[in-house]
Amino acid sequence: MSISSPSFAVSAVTPVCTRLANGLQLAVLGQAGSAQAAISVRVAAGSHDEPAAHPGLAHFLEHLLFLDCADYSGEQRLMPFVQACGGQLNASTQARHTDYFCEVPAEQLAAALARMCAMLARPLLSVAQQLSEREVLHAEFLARGQDADTLVAAALGQALADGHGFAAFQAGSRETLAVEQAAFQQALGDFHRQHYQGANVSLVLVGPQSVAELQALAQCYAGELASGPALPAISPSALLSLRRPQLQLQLPSAVPTLHLAFALELDPTAPAGDLQQALAFVQTWLLAESPGGLLAQLRATQLCTGLSARVLYHDQGQALWLLSFTGVSDDDSARAVLVAALQDWLGFFATHAPWDELCERYRLIQMCRPPARTPLALARQWQEALALGLTPNQGLSARGLQLLPQLLQQLQAPQRCISVLASSAPLPVWPGTGGFTLHLQEVAMPVAASRHWRWHLPAANPLQGDVLAALPPLAIAAQLHWLDAPPSAVNPTSVVHGLCRFAPQLPAAQLLAVAQVALRELTANAEQVGFDLQLSAQRGVLQLFLLGPGPLLPLLLGQLLQRLQAPPADVWSQALRLAQQARDTAQMPLRQMLGRLPELFEAGAAPLPAATASELQDAYQLNGFTAQLLGVAPTEQARITALFSATTALALDLPSGLPSSGRYWRAGQVDTSEACVVLFCPLASPTAHHEAGWRLLAHCYQGPFFQRLRSELQLGYGVFCGFRQVQGRRGIVFAVQSPHASEAEVLAHIRRFLADQTPRLAALTAAERGAAVQALAEPLNSARLTALECAGLHWQQHLAGLPSTHAAAVLQALAGYDAQQLLGCQQQLLAAHGGWYLLSNQAPREDGWLPLA
Repeated sequence: MSISSPSFAVSAVTPVCTRLANGLQLAVLGQAGSAQAAISVRVAAGSHDEPAAHPGLAHFLEHLLFLDCADYSGEQRLMPFVQACGGQLNASTQARHTDYFCEVPAEQLAAALARMCAMLARPLLSVAQQLSEREVLHAEFLARGQDADTLVAAALGQALADGHGFAAFQAGSRETLAVEQAAFQQALGDFHRQHYQGANVSLVLVGPQSVAELQALAQCYAGELASGPALPAISPSALLSLRRPQLQLQLPSAVPTLHLAFALELDPTAPAGDLQQALAFVQTWLLAESPGGLLAQLRATQLCTGLSARVLYHDQGQALWLLSFTGVSDDDSARAVLVAALQDWLGFFATHAPWDELCERYRLIQMCRPPARTPLALARQWQEALALGLTPNQGLSARGLQLLPQLLQQLQAPQRCISVLASSAPLPVWPGTGGFTLHLQEVAMPVAASRHWRWHLPAANPLQGDVLAALPPLAIAAQLHWLDAPPSAVNPTSVVHGLCRFAPQLPAAQLLAVAQVALRELTANAEQVGFDLQLSAQRGVLQLFLLGPGPLLPLLLGQLLQRLQAPPADVWSQALRLAQQARDTAQMPLRQMLGRLPELFEAGAAPLPAATASELQDAYQLNGFTAQLLGVAPTEQARITALFSATTALALDLPSGLPSSGRYWRAGQVDTSEACVVLFCPLASPTAHHEAGWRLLAHCYQGPFFQRLRSELQLGYGVFCGFRQVQGRRGIVFAVQSPHASEAEVLAHIRRFLADQTPRLAALTAAERGAAVQALAEPLNSARLTALECAGLHWQQHLAGLPSTHAAAVLQALAGYDAQQLLGCQQQLLAAHGGWYLLSNQAPREDGWLPLA
């Protein structure tokens, strides 16, 4: 068959790579016109490289490096510096590497890089700070002990051959980090000296500066890292033979899920990217949402509701590839049929797949993948690609293709497969893991009865054709608003934010599930041609987000609305299963509580009961569509307009009611033994002047709130403060999850923190206020925004019932804010002029809080 060229192809920008005199590998990418710059550092040492006597030492050092160093301390450290200029940063410790990364306004790149390199090269590592940070790490350990992904990985470690590093406890806790002992301090210092030196480090810089300027910055700051020989890689021990290939795991709250992990061992001398490429190729066709495919037939026989795949671990030819089948049956024989079906599909794929055709189709899919959206995403993408010896978005290489037969052979070898059934069924504590507590036991899997499957590989993607099919007009009216792409937009990308309005009695979870099931295949096809499609729901309203190539937008939008208007007959029962699964899936309590924030402004609206399949089908009706579309050419605008029976201009979506002064509480109804508190303080008035003050307050609060409640008070790992929009209302959110403090104690700490900010705000200098204003101005300045950022800014204004000129008015108000105005905002917030809206499982003990119905 012939395959057409993609309608939208992404041209890869290749970094300029050099090596500094100290051995550091440097890659720089100049992005002219970008308002932001990014730093990505990878140290080639992780948990597998730490001494066995001190589990978690590598992760602990990652935490410690963000504390004081010889050059910067206190508010001058990297973390408060990045927060103060409105940037973002984080770090991650893996088996064989540790990553540090941040994004800042472009003009702050040199200052951020200076701090990043100084903290890596010259940390103080004081024992007092170690003792304090160990408590933070222990709180993170407790939180991760409730995380499903963490516990599944720990269970898989119990199945591998004895002594493999994947089974080691890598997180660290109060018990494993003997800070008080001289041997631990020696080991910590030795680990830093051996691994945190130039030859062991890779640095990627992305920014609007020229290549020469970026290289000069790297030479100035990263060149100060110590020189030394590159450390040889330590060969991992064997993954096989498996000790316990079939396990059952209890999770705190979980939809029954069957995890199948494959212990792969290929040529350790081959380039690292070959195996990753081959796995990604197989994964593309395995996860295809198409008739006759693996997923379609497993769903049709009710063996599962969904499937995800990811590489959990890879090192020198070894890999653990994990397939997770959600919504599986409680019946052992049904799960055995599922495993047999997977093996049958792999055999079919190995012997019947037309490799040349699939490789060409896969190449087109990779070419159409959209570029990284932000400098930080681009820096991290290239950091990983350089480590693997790959170019992002390339097709399957000749080496990867040569590896496929061996890979597929290993995937079909029973001795390489580990099965972990995860559910909430009570199980005994598994002895001797040395880290996370596992409720685990060995099980036996019956042999599946023989069954004949008729597999089909996916047909060619209809969105990749040259001819754009005409669609009949939809029997719905639409409100549309067109925005021009900002001057900074360089890619032919269109952005759509839209609302599909249904009957108000449709529960949000079930409405979302109907849309997800109805759009499965279309979503997958859209992703292959460069689109990102995201869905969310509220009662009777489905919100959609589309980002992708403009020429294909009319066809995709028309097909999307057509399928939402008349879902297939098998959608309703599948949607109910998916909605129930979403309710039962374990999630971090604080994240659950933040997700319930919109309920604070639904007073008097009783929760809708779950509908049956027939009730859902009877109530389901698409009544209208409203959308804001950015960067759409006139030709595509005309084709989109023609989709609807009638179109009008988009009217402002005014929030119902305004926040009231006073303090209000609603039960969070989140199942957790830990304290979980979310406080939302809306603006007393939606004017640009008030919003400017609230944004300035939130910016001034952010760093100190994190420092006070997480680092000093050590309330827990989940601590957040920021300016947010909830149900069209703008304000400041404070959120804390604590494993040891009560809700009342957490709320008291938040109130005490807010009261303590008055003298701090009064002491701010004009220069400090100016720096804060400069940081806040960046995301409001449409001349500096990307297409995605510009579209998001205008859409949020629409949902808040604000005019398109609102952001510019806030920007202007910020420029003139003085100390007295800021203190006036502080007093309004303390007096709850716009209201304090609290979500927590326990009612506040102090007087003055009114319950919300």
